[in-house]
Amino acid sequence: MLFWKQPDFAQLLRELGGFTRRDVTQGLKLARYRKAAHSLLKKDPVSAHALLGMVACLEHNIEAMTAEYAQAIELSPSHLGLMYYAFSLETSCLWNESAKYTLLALDRAPKDQKLLNAAIGIAPLTGRFSLLNKLLSQWQENHEGVHHPRQGDFEKVTAILAAQGLAEQDLKVVLAAIGTAFSETDVILSSYRYELVTGRASSFIHYRFVLPDNLVATYYEDLIAERLATVACHPRIFDVFSFSVENGTIYELYDYMERELAGSADNIKVPDPDKMKLIEELVRGVEV
Repeated sequence: MLFWKQPDFAQLLRELGGFTRRDVTQGLKLARYRKAAHSLLKKDPVSAHALLGMVACLEHNIEAMTAEYAQAIELSPSHLGLMYYAFSLETSCLWNESAKYTLLALDRAPKDQKLLNAAIGIAPLTGRFSLLNKLLSQWQENHEGVHHPRQGDFEKVTAILAAQGLAEQDLKVVLAAIGTAFSETDVILSSYRYELVTGRASSFIHYRFVLPDNLVATYYEDLIAERLATVACHPRIFDVFSFSVENGTIYELYDYMERELAGSADNIKVPDPDKMKLIEELVRGVEV
């Protein structure tokens, strides 16, 4: 079971982490990793099955992925098999299952800070902000009382939902449907982020899901909308919840603009209308 601590195994993991989709047509690309895994079956079966599980994940074969990781977990008392399985489940957008196995891994290695951070990262995708709150308390204890940047989000989310007569369960239903919609495609999310917008007039929760630039974001937004239309959601949940699917470049652009606006809120200048008109005339008809 020592192989997954060796440089070769770590390198294989990094390379597999560079894949941007889950598709059976990637068989040729993944053949090298399957061969490496089979060569390990005798001397290090735990690592071999974990590697085969990752390959199955990238081939969008959930059944085979689950079977390989089940063998890895059965053969080893270590938390690592659970951790890699949780990672593959998250890659597959099976967020609730990923959270379950991340917590099981954390039970076996409660002092592992990377595992705690992984649990903190996956919890909001399940809508379980009560769980997030408990994990943040643990994080605070591990950091000499320092507050995590997301400290207090549980209270904010609870207040936003309660204002419309909603509970955490209503948020969980919507996010589970979004995860299911993603999981049925070949997409691998680049990242995600949630924002809590509070104001006098209205408050809401917004999730941003980020895709590689080679994918059409609106296509996935439509798939999610179709899925949500079939789910029995609370009729007022969309008064306080919204989502967007964005490409990485657009996400980074908006993130940069938000930071710039936040840092120069007192010095924002309105563009000169005459200059803007001149620019429009100069670029009119120019193809990009």
